[in-house]
Amino acid sequence: MRITIDIDTPLLEELRALGHQEGKSLGRLVSDLLATALATRRSRDNRRGAEALEWTARPMGARVDLANRDALFDAMEDDRP
Repeated sequence: MRITIDIDTPLLEELRALGHQEGKSLGRLVSDLLATALATRRSRDNRRGAEALEWTARPMGARVDLANRDALFDAMEDDRP
């Protein structure tokens, strides 16, 4: 699709240089860059609506000495979580 847009001169110069460096036409380069920018924005906006996930990790040593049969039995009979 053809469209006319007004791009600031410094941006246009940088786009042309980047297009030349990557071997892409100006239209292809602008389309690729806009697609990336829109996807990034969409992803950021989706994260704003979701609650942040907090993950806590810590060492999980044994609560009972597995070699001690009586302590193991007591732990298995205990109703605590």
